[in-house]
Amino acid sequence: MSGGDSSQHNPVLLNTFIIKRKKCRVYFHRGILTWETDGSPYSQQTLLMKDVLAVDYVHNADKSVCCPVVEQQEGNKNDTDVPTQPSHHTSLIIHYAAKGTKNTWRCQNVILNHTDTRQIASWVKTMRNYLNGSSKHPKRVMVFVNPYGGKKKGLKIFEKQVKPLFLLTGIKTNVMITQGPKHAQDTLLHCSLEDIDAVVCVGGDGTFAEVFNGLVLRTAKDKGIDYNDPDAKLPSPFLPVGVIPSGSTDTMAYCFHGTTDVQTAVIHIIFGDTVGLDLCSIHSNAMLLGFYSSVISYGYLGDVIRDSEKFRWMGPRRYDYSGFKKFFANKGYEGEVSLRKASCDPAKGPKCCKKCERCELEQEKNKTSSTSVTEDWKTFRGRYFMVNGVNVCCACERSPNGISPYAHLGDGCIDVLLIRHTHVVNNLRLLLTLTSKRKTVFDLPFVEVHRARELTFRALPTTVSSPQMERYTPQLIPGKSVWNCDGEVQNETDIRIRVHCQLLKIFTRGRENFAEEECACGCLGST
Repeated sequence: MSGGDSSQHNPVLLNTFIIKRKKCRVYFHRGILTWETDGSPYSQQTLLMKDVLAVDYVHNADKSVCCPVVEQQEGNKNDTDVPTQPSHHTSLIIHYAAKGTKNTWRCQNVILNHTDTRQIASWVKTMRNYLNGSSKHPKRVMVFVNPYGGKKKGLKIFEKQVKPLFLLTGIKTNVMITQGPKHAQDTLLHCSLEDIDAVVCVGGDGTFAEVFNGLVLRTAKDKGIDYNDPDAKLPSPFLPVGVIPSGSTDTMAYCFHGTTDVQTAVIHIIFGDTVGLDLCSIHSNAMLLGFYSSVISYGYLGDVIRDSEKFRWMGPRRYDYSGFKKFFANKGYEGEVSLRKASCDPAKGPKCCKKCERCELEQEKNKTSSTSVTEDWKTFRGRYFMVNGVNVCCACERSPNGISPYAHLGDGCIDVLLIRHTHVVNNLRLLLTLTSKRKTVFDLPFVEVHRARELTFRALPTTVSSPQMERYTPQLIPGKSVWNCDGEVQNETDIRIRVHCQLLKIFTRGRENFAEEECACGCLGST
C-alpha cells in the first residue's frame, strides 16, 4: 500500500520493501524515512531527508552499488518529473551522508526493492519533489581549481572526489583552472555571476583568500561602496563559498569542518547549510590592501613568508626551512599596537562549534544594527617576536588547538596575540605549545592575548632598550618585518585592521564536538 497527501512538502508514504534481502516496512513522513524489519530479529533505522544527497533508480538490485556511482550525463539528475520507466526498474537507491569519526561525513546508500515498478516510480518522484522543495542544495556552482597549491593535487582531487559527487547530486559546474596569482580574484571581479548559486574553490587558504577578496570587492563595486574608506559598511556577497582543501595546511577548511577530509567538505557544500564568517579589512594610508580570514602576523611569521618566497621550488617544505632559519635568528621588532577591545575574555571558552551561541548572538545584533558603545581603545608598546591578529582559531592537523583556541568564526572580533621578544628558549616553548593538544598560549607568561574589534599597528625604530635585552639578543638587526596575511606577503607595515562581522557565508554545518557520540537510537542522520 502506498499513499500521499496533497502537500508537496509533507507527503506520507507507507509500503513494504526488501532491504538487504530482508522484508521491511518503510515509512516516509515529515522528512523522515524509517524502515523496520518485518520479523525477528527486530531492528529499526531512521534517515533524515536533510542528510539525503540524491534518490535514483537501480537497474539491478542484486548488484552492490557504491557511492558515488554516476552513469548519467550532467544535468539529467534529480528532475522533478519522473521519466518513462522501463519495466526492469524495480528498485530505488537513496544516497545519503552519515557522520563518521572525528568530524568526517561519508557518502552511503540504501537500496529498496519492490516488485511493482509503479510503486518505485511513485516513491522516487515523491522523494525527489520533497528534496527539491525543502533542500538548500546549490544547483549551479562556479569552481576554481588551483593545480599548483600544496602537493599539486588540486586537479586530481576535483576529478576523482569532487566531480563525481556533484554529478551524483545534479550540481552543474563551471570549472576554471587558475593560471597564476589572483586569477580567481580577477575573474570574479569581471565575470558574469548570473545563474550561479555558489562559488567553490579547490585549493589552499590562499585560493580561498582570492575568492572572498574577489567577491567582496565585486559586491562593493556593484553597490557603489567605496571600499578604500576604512569606516565603510560593506555589503555581504550574495553568493556563499565552499572550500575544498588541497593546500599545504588548509587551516580554514579545518576550522569550518574540524577536518581536512575532502569528501566531508564536498558533502557540506551539497547540504547547502551556511554559517557567517568574519572577514578583516586591512587599510594603510586611506587605501584598502585586502581582506584576510585566518591570521595576519608581523615579526617571525612575516619573516618566514618573505624568506620562503626564495625557495618556492621546495614546495611546502620551504616553510619548514625558512621557519628553522628565522627561529634561531630570533629577531625582535619594536611596535605600537592600539586596540578597540571587546568586552569578552579571549581566554575563556567555549570553542566555536556547531550552532555556536556566541556567533548566533552576533548575527542577531547585526540584523538589528546594534553596536557596542562601551569598548575603549588601549595602546601597547614594546619589542615583539610576533604580533598576530587571529580571526579564527587557526587549528590544523599540526596545531590541534590553533593559535587562539577560543576565537570564533562569526563573533565580530579578532584575538590579538602580543608575543614579547625574549630568549630563544621561550620561542621553542611557544612552538611546542602551538603543537600541543593540552596546552595553550594562555599558559605562557610572555604572551598577552586581547580580544578586539579593531587594531592599528605602527612600526617603531628598533633599539636596544637595556643591557638585559642586549644579553638576550646578541645580534640586533635594525629594520622592519612584513605582514604574513593568509600566507601572502603584505609589505606595508603601518596598518589598520577592522573586523566585518559575518561578511561572508560559508558552506558548513559547523564543527562538531569531538566528544559527541552517535545517537543511541540508531539514527543515520544528524541530530
